[in-house]
Amino acid sequence: MKVRGIKRIMVGAAVAVLTAVTGMAGQAQAFFFGQNDLVLAIYGNNTEALYNVGDFQTRLAGGATFSLDVSAGLAAAQVGGNPVKWTVFGWDATLDSGQIHAATKFLPDQINTAGLLDLTSQLNPAVAWSGFVTGMPFDGDTIAKSDARSFSSNLDGAGDGKLGGAWPVAMFGELDEILTIERGDVALNTYTQVGSALLTAGGLFTIGNPGPIPLPAGVVLFGTGLIGLVGIARRSFKRIAA
Repeated sequence: MKVRGIKRIMVGAAVAVLTAVTGMAGQAQAFFFGQNDLVLAIYGNNTEALYNVGDFQTRLAGGATFSLDVSAGLAAAQVGGNPVKWTVFGWDATLDSGQIHAATKFLPDQINTAGLLDLTSQLNPAVAWSGFVTGMPFDGDTIAKSDARSFSSNLDGAGDGKLGGAWPVAMFGELDEILTIERGDVALNTYTQVGSALLTAGGLFTIGNPGPIPLPAGVVLFGTGLIGLVGIARRSFKRIAA
């Protein structure tokens, strides 16, 4: 997409933001997002949860960490027969042709070698959706999958997690799985890892740069062994005391 086209959409989205904010005086928890915002999408069943988690320049700044309790939205999204999926995405046009963000279990090199790239196909739908949902924000954090303003209706119509077909790999994860946050340069079709995110089964969402860091396997095994030794020591102590 040409820069002029992106700017026209941005202007329209900005007008929609002003209109929505003006019309929402006193109205709490209305969901909308715009340029630079990162959105957490929890989906997979008939109800989806969407959260605007803030400006990427703040959330993904070096050393930044941000946590949010999304347990209510997660509980609603879990109703149904499918396991929930989740991702983080966003767009902005600060570069000449724009850039996008998305969360995935894949690393940049794996994405670059997985197939053809078409970042513009993601940028365009994301920009259009942000203007649409900003002009018609919904109350609360959840929305029906069938609603025209839902995540699935706009960026996951194919159900493959590739966000409109732009990415050659699935851009989502499961609960308790740490995802990397990738930044895509639309003009160069290149990716850079700029942080990570985690959504726990308890409903705690954490994002940052570097963000949540998994414990090395050796540390986990050591901790498990230590707990076992404590249990043995307690039983031995009880026998001695008896």
